[in-house]
Amino acid sequence: MRDQVKYHLRNMLDTGFETGSFRGAWNNESTMYVDLYDLFAEHARQLAPGGRYVTITGCYNDVTGGRSRAVSQIDQHYICNIHPRSEYFKALAANGFVPIAVVDLTAATIPYWELREQSAVATGIEKPFLTAYREGSFHYLLIAADRI
Repeated sequence: MRDQVKYHLRNMLDTGFETGSFRGAWNNESTMYVDLYDLFAEHARQLAPGGRYVTITGCYNDVTGGRSRAVSQIDQHYICNIHPRSEYFKALAANGFVPIAVVDLTAATIPYWELREQSAVATGIEKPFLTAYREGSFHYLLIAADRI
């Protein structure tokens, strides 16, 4: 049974899983819907020391200032709150995580949005994504961090 994957539908801020019961945790494009400090506290609680947390997420580039118009349009479209890039690292550190890898996937995601803009599934949000990526106000990152 230990070699099988199980899926659970849970609240990511209060999973109910036992403390220290996992070696890995993952979020994919969902962190913009919750407070990062609360999220990483829950992941830290459920991960055993040395456990790994990974996320793939969009974040706004706070080096260049606040939310750009394009990032604000993305927020409005998805009814979310895209976090600044620096907030990920502050919240991870506050919850006992040490980043071990950060991969900027921004350039690799642009062709997807260009293709989607021309497809039958286009919703109109494609232009703000492309604008934000091209102007550097929005980044698509993979962040891996270990729990200390």
